[in-house]
Amino acid sequence: MQKFTPWFAEHILHYQYDYRIFSNGSGDTSYDWISVLIFFLAALGGAVIWTLIDTKRENYSRCYYWLTVIVRYYIALMLINYGAIKLVHAQMPPPGLTRLMQPLGEFSPMGLAWTFLGFSKEYNIFMGIVEILAGLLLFRRTVVIGALITLATSVNIMTVNYFFDVPVKMLSTALFLFSLFLLLPYLKMLYGLFFEEKYAKLPVIKRPAFNAAWKRKSIVFFKIAFLGIFAFQQFSSLLTIQKQISLFFKKSPLYGIYQINHSEGAQTTIPKDWHTIIFEYGEYATIRDQYYQPKREQVLLDTSNRSITLNRYVFDYTVLENGDINLRRELDDKTEEIKFVKRDPKKFELKKRGFNWIQEYPHNR
Repeated sequence: MQKFTPWFAEHILHYQYDYRIFSNGSGDTSYDWISVLIFFLAALGGAVIWTLIDTKRENYSRCYYWLTVIVRYYIALMLINYGAIKLVHAQMPPPGLTRLMQPLGEFSPMGLAWTFLGFSKEYNIFMGIVEILAGLLLFRRTVVIGALITLATSVNIMTVNYFFDVPVKMLSTALFLFSLFLLLPYLKMLYGLFFEEKYAKLPVIKRPAFNAAWKRKSIVFFKIAFLGIFAFQQFSSLLTIQKQISLFFKKSPLYGIYQINHSEGAQTTIPKDWHTIIFEYGEYATIRDQYYQPKREQVLLDTSNRSITLNRYVFDYTVLENGDINLRRELDDKTEEIKFVKRDPKKFELKKRGFNWIQEYPHNR
């Protein structure tokens, strides 16, 4: 596909795009959309050929059953995977220091949605539980309730992806359509139940009969083994994610938000228009100047020698008891001293405002 799709795009569709892009954080790349078109055309051609050749078969009940099995497992495993990540608050992390200092106007629509959803760990756990309930699709007796839950869940995911420009529109739309597909045989009964006050008994999907006992036992064994392997894979994947988070999001020893207090007179080492510096993760810091424009700056920190390289200058630093940092640099003709005054992130309105049962007035700020 990685060879055929670019060829199809260029020679058949005459569509130009960066052919080096295959898979990344976006699920709506040109490669993805063109691949879906190719799959659709192949499926359409196969359906036409099948229809023309297989004219004597009375029904496709056996084929339909196995198609529903594939769709049920696809929806369930996909949503369980997303739900498990949410349980550990890993898909949409809480807003960090850089986010807290970022003006609302700088947020992209997706960044705004991710920050809103990631703010509350409890809400992430709630979303994760609802998505994990897609596991009801794995059992024939609970397919309808499972499909109703995944239909509502996928509609919510799909609308967020559409209206906040999250590049997973294709997958979320597929989950919605697949959930709707599973409910199609029950629409008339559900309509009578909800809108006409009619009694409804939802039939269980009939599994094709297997005359041999070993076939029936093999199906049960395969299902248990498959779900067991999937559960183990999910558990090990979550452990790997936790390790990656601790590795790649390791907090800086100087972790914090600091206001920069410059020394009097001319200054050589750090520009006078630097106003705020944020040490969060890795070897980079975020700088905000006097106009609050952001700048990403590399920082080399030597905690053993208490030295820091910033703006290509090496400083000696001292951390005070209150968390402030004093920087000192000896130059040829003078000594420059700069102070980083630490801010308490817990004093941000977003951080200090918790849950309240009683509110005499709305706290909308």
